[in-house]
Amino acid sequence: AGLADVVVVLGAAADAILDGVAWRGERIVRNEHPEAGLSSSLRVGLAALPSDAESALIVLGDQPGLRPDVVDALLAADPDRRAPAVMPSYADGGGANPVLLRRAGFALADGLTGDEGLGRLLAEWPGVLRIPVGGALPDVDTRADLTALLESAWAARVIANREQVDRLREVPDGSDFYAPISNLFRADPLRDDDPVLDGLTAEARPDETWLDVGAGAGRFALPIARRVCAVVAIDASARMLAALDEIAAEHAIGNVRTILGRWPLAEPPSGDVVLIAHVGYDVEAIGPFIDALERAAHRRCLAVLMERQPASTIDPFWPLVHGEERVGLPALPEFLELLVARGARPEVTSLPRPPARYGTFDEVLAFARRQTWVAPDGEKDRRLVVALREQAVETAQGWTLPAPDMRIGIVGWTPIDRGGRS
Repeated sequence: AGLADVVVVLGAAADAILDGVAWRGERIVRNEHPEAGLSSSLRVGLAALPSDAESALIVLGDQPGLRPDVVDALLAADPDRRAPAVMPSYADGGGANPVLLRRAGFALADGLTGDEGLGRLLAEWPGVLRIPVGGALPDVDTRADLTALLESAWAARVIANREQVDRLREVPDGSDFYAPISNLFRADPLRDDDPVLDGLTAEARPDETWLDVGAGAGRFALPIARRVCAVVAIDASARMLAALDEIAAEHAIGNVRTILGRWPLAEPPSGDVVLIAHVGYDVEAIGPFIDALERAAHRRCLAVLMERQPASTIDPFWPLVHGEERVGLPALPEFLELLVARGARPEVTSLPRPPARYGTFDEVLAFARRQTWVAPDGEKDRRLVVALREQAVETAQGWTLPAPDMRIGIVGWTPIDRGGRS
């Protein structure tokens, strides 16, 4: 939120917290008697403020869902600083935190004991300003609380991304979104120049069955099938699976079974290893999605994800085409955070992302049109074509688009048996 002086009060487990947080210059003070409760930490924090501090924004450490816009609203609500305190009133209910407390109210903390905060006293204090804000601010006290918060944040981004498309789109998706561009996802199963594939095949055991959820045209399913007993390839695109079958036939790979459907399936198969590769970014209900992956896996779960979703190479064209920034989807960082919150201990191999390559300029244009949802030959499409012709680069290996440095993560974790594994 851009606050200049941030004081963090640590009590119990202070050393572990100091070692476990990537600090950004906050001032750390210790409550030497945390057993005295929240009130004692509040007094320690206020005492650490500069003597000329006119106000203090009091933030609780168990509320990581606090939004910067809420802080902004509190700071802007009382420019003349006449109110003794400013508090939020959340549209969806819950506690009124954080509190912007003026210097005159600092002494209120002196009369508190135990785990009592300022809520009761501020409710009785005349002149306190309450500002309506959206949403809610739940406490995060348990692993389940944290998981729910992260899943909710994931879903919110997916919904915002989808709503933006629905508001701006000029063309429908059709029944099979990837059918018109399925050729872009074909890959040679005999290739030996793919570090991500190398990382995955290092996990392969010849007697195992793998499930590839969102297998597409078999970019990973087919080469992995050459190293394991069997592969079950699952995808929601019939055209993608048809391309997979064509490539498998060309290379006499006969141990791949395909299933048309969207994960989680009503009656999913199981396997020793379950893989998702560049799948999940747009899954709203990410918790049940991961639950189903873990239930289906006997030994290992693997995920290949980018730091930003793959189609983000088209994001810079959105302001040129639609006049606004693209709403980003959750990706590798959020996935890892969620896995840890769920109790997993993911292992990550980080690799540079090679540039996406297209055989012709028309393939670049087809992909960009699909990711901006513009109709051919319209005004937005004309702007898109001009921008692509200015920025797309033809090389000996094909056409590419400029993209920021981005890493790919191969994430592996042992599935947690939450009951009901098949």
